[in-house]
Amino acid sequence: MWSVRALVAASTACLVAAVYPLAAAPQPHTSSIVTRGLKAPSAALGKSIRYSLYKPAEAPPPGQRWPVLYLLHGGGPGEADWLDAGDLAKTMDRAIAAKRIPPTVVVMPLAGNSWYVNNPDPGGEGMMATAITRDLVDAVDSSLPTAACRSGRAVAGLSMGGYGALLYAFDHPREFGSAISLSGSIIQPIRPEMTNRLKRAKNFYDGAFGAPFKVGRFNAWNLFPRVSTLGLGETPKPAVYLNAGDNDLGGIIQGTTELHLALLRRHVDSTLRIVDGRHEWALWRRELGPALAWLGPRLDTTCGGEPVDRVAAAPQKQADSGESTTKVETH
Repeated sequence: MWSVRALVAASTACLVAAVYPLAAAPQPHTSSIVTRGLKAPSAALGKSIRYSLYKPAEAPPPGQRWPVLYLLHGGGPGEADWLDAGDLAKTMDRAIAAKRIPPTVVVMPLAGNSWYVNNPDPGGEGMMATAITRDLVDAVDSSLPTAACRSGRAVAGLSMGGYGALLYAFDHPREFGSAISLSGSIIQPIRPEMTNRLKRAKNFYDGAFGAPFKVGRFNAWNLFPRVSTLGLGETPKPAVYLNAGDNDLGGIIQGTTELHLALLRRHVDSTLRIVDGRHEWALWRRELGPALAWLGPRLDTTCGGEPVDRVAAAPQKQADSGESTTKVETH
């Protein structure tokens, strides 16, 4: 009789073997450009929003444009986390070289401890949701040859950023065709009788939902009530990839599983992967590759006949004197 852990380990090994064959042929040379310290103007914030950028070194071929992945950080330092701790550039280079994903731009914004929501409170992080989904998207699409349509645009993140990625895809399904959550902070709304949860929440969310914590505001930004609105009328449904470690906090595993089931009931294209690991970079570095392999077939470099929202007319400008650019080469 197999244990649950053995079954999970075996299925994970099969998934990894399918995505990364042991006897894979040598991959072609790939190069990319990483730029840190970029800034995009944001009317929503009343100041610039800072971000890092990964892009292929070679321009897209005629008739195609670059898809864009908005990659959100978790709580803590910020927009360089995916580059420094997550090996983003090397993982992207290898996925592109192996043709698991088309040549794609990755945008990594700095969102502080905003929880990726709009917070108008004095001293708060500001209108971050609007800044990223409107102002930053506008800036990227106006400065690069992007596939500016929902099938050419995705959003992903880890922990706090996993929640943010799903929030943006649920709230803007016409702008983001796919969403990836790695160890996302996904939990149900807080009901009045949940006194222990309410006590923990008061010290957990960094004032993003009010200081002191306002349960009504938290519930208004919750993912679960949004699931029931997905696909209503002519609104498209985003494809969703959910991933969590089997040694993560119990609340994250439970919330991720509950959300997956809720999405399936709404006939949303939802994929769930519970893998071996904890709430840490060792898991996120390893699991980014399989997530990109899932995303690749869902990205369209031609927008498939969809209206293109914006057309890049000018080369990207150097955004501020503090930026640095690095060319990454993978063999």
